[in-house]
Amino acid sequence: MTETPKVLAGEKIVCISSVDWEPIWTRKQQVMSRLPASNDIIYVEPPVTLLSPFKDPAAWAKWRKWRRGVVPWNKNICLYSPPVVAPFGNMFRWVNDLNQGWISLFLRQILRRLGWTDPIIWTYLPNSLPLIRRLPRKLVVYDCVDEHSEYAGLINKQLVRDMERQLMAACDITFVTAPGLYRDKRDWAREIYYLPNAADVEHFQKAASPETPVPPEMAGLPRPVLGYVGVIREWVDLDLLAYLARARPEWSLVLIGPAGPGVDLGELQRLPNVHLLGYRERRNLPGYLKGFDVCLNVFKLNQLTERVSPLKFYEYLATGKPVVSVDMPGVRDFADVIEIASGREEFLAAVERALAEETPQKAARRLERSRANSWDSRVRFMMEKITDKLSSKEM
Repeated sequence: MTETPKVLAGEKIVCISSVDWEPIWTRKQQVMSRLPASNDIIYVEPPVTLLSPFKDPAAWAKWRKWRRGVVPWNKNICLYSPPVVAPFGNMFRWVNDLNQGWISLFLRQILRRLGWTDPIIWTYLPNSLPLIRRLPRKLVVYDCVDEHSEYAGLINKQLVRDMERQLMAACDITFVTAPGLYRDKRDWAREIYYLPNAADVEHFQKAASPETPVPPEMAGLPRPVLGYVGVIREWVDLDLLAYLARARPEWSLVLIGPAGPGVDLGELQRLPNVHLLGYRERRNLPGYLKGFDVCLNVFKLNQLTERVSPLKFYEYLATGKPVVSVDMPGVRDFADVIEIASGREEFLAAVERALAEETPQKAARRLERSRANSWDSRVRFMMEKITDKLSSKEM
């Protein structure tokens, strides 16, 4: 990994994240792990509610996790799992205020013990303003990665938007990952920048290396192999995947990643040419991607995906493999190196075109485009903007 210039050195950072540190790395972990080693970071994982284990049994493991306190991950990053909170925080403001105040009791105690009097608060949660207001801080950063008000589940959409609007008005800097997010929220923020997702380019380019082995469970599959990598959530178009598998039974369709709570994979499981491999460690993903003939970006098209920067797309791009995507704003700038399709039949035709027309020159162009979309470059941009803001506040 290329070392990022240390323009944001020596700061204390509290990252209020929307995902756990493990097992699936997203923008949050990629950014925090690339900040200079001179920054001490507490990565605050999202709390579970009293009802979470009934939706996702894996949540039982987090009920007592907070008792461990701050746990070192490396020399400068520590992880903290907050205590259990009340449900319905995204439906009722008073519940969210209660939850955020509850978490602040423990987090403030940790900061006092560490002697952190003026950390940078770096949040990914639109409902976190009541927590932030109770913490010492010198700067507040909001990295908006999704249209949170469009998530499925028990949610009051207008409340989430109201809480996010108030958060952004209080933040010093806001980053957003998609053009739709920028257009929607630019009037809410003091200072806002469009900064899409990226890839760990060095890691995923291993898929193009002759030395990278294809895992045995992939090597014997009938070709061509169409592949998807990522958590299988409600926004993944499973109907489109099933259509592809039925339309071309001689092809293999491989899905790598765990299914999110409530996602029904029954239809795909019944198709003999669909292979659901489940979670695989991040370090092994280039080998699996090397076994793909085409990488699939298959989001359902709705208000949520209109305002998303598909992280997996950038990882696909860094492999050099052909990519076929549904027509969403987050990929249109790459129409010269990937296939973009609208509708099932057009998507199938795009896959066939990607298979038939692939050349070493096209693969090289995708690899070249990916180098300009690395996490190192994204973090460098964020650090420069935050450093400028810190300097202006000190003048």
